[in-house]
Parts: sequence; structure tokens; C-alpha cells
Amino acid sequence: MTVIKFPEDFKKIPHHRIPGATQWLFEYNNDTNEMISIVGGGYGIHGDGKTTFEMWDTMNMHDPQGHMTADDINQWLEDNQVTNKK
Repeated sequence: MTVIKFPEDFKKIPHHRIPGATQWLFEYNNDTNEMISIVGGGYGIHGDGKTTFEMWDTMNMHDPQGHMTADDINQWLEDNQVTNKK
């Protein structure tokens, strides 16, 4: 198993609630709907979607973490050993 990388291993979609925002999703437990959501751009998001992002791991974080760079996100994924179990 390999640690996942942002944005390569995430599915990129328009955010379903925030106009102008983009969301990157990595779903890792379909039984409990656990996922990592990274969002940028749009009103009220703590990241511009180009160089900074807002990240939330629904299993390992109580609240989203804002203003993270791609390097910050990838370091967090590595530190927490988030892997693609395919």
C-alpha cells in the first residue's frame, strides 16, 4: 500500500454547495462514509483553491484545517499513513 498524494489520488468535482468552489475527494471507508475532503475557492472557504486549501479528514480531524498548501496536505497524509487500499 502506498500513501496517497494530493491532488493525484483525489477526485476533483465542483463543490455541491458553495458556488465557485472546487472539491477534491478521497473516500476510504464506504461502510462509514469516511473521507478526506479538500476544498478551495468560493465564498467562505479558507483556501483559494490554487495555492491554499481547506482540508477535512472526517475520521481523524474534529474540524477542517484551513490555509494548507499542497505540501502541507501531503505531509499530513504521509504523517498519518493515509493509504490507497485498492
